Amino acid sequence: MKKIQNKMASLVFGVAVLVALSGCITVGNEFQFSAIPQIKIGTTTMSDIQQIFGNPVRTGVEEGDRVWTYIHYKANVLGDLEGRDLVVKFDGLNKVKTFSYNSTNPEEAK
Repeated sequence: MKKIQNKMASLVFGVAVLVALSGCITVGNEFQFSAIPQIKIGTTTMSDIQQIFGNPVRTGVEEGDRVWTYIHYKANVLGDLEGRDLVVKFDGLNKVKTFSYNSTNPEEAK
């Protein structure tokens, strides 16, 4: 009887591990990537960006300019990866100086 209980416990543990490993891992926050065309260099303000995309995941400084980064990545144990990132650099007047958008979906990057 003890042997059957040990096998059953091992089976339950194995199933629990498989269920846990089949889940997704998400990093960052979803953001409205369809609004990327609204970004206009020299016109769109920091306030506009925050209103459209929300709070950035990361902020920093690059070559003296403020930089906001938005990311959203989803991965699962099967190796599927979906992701997008938006990096916005602002000038001294808090207007967009440059930006870049990247996605694992080639259709979104057009």
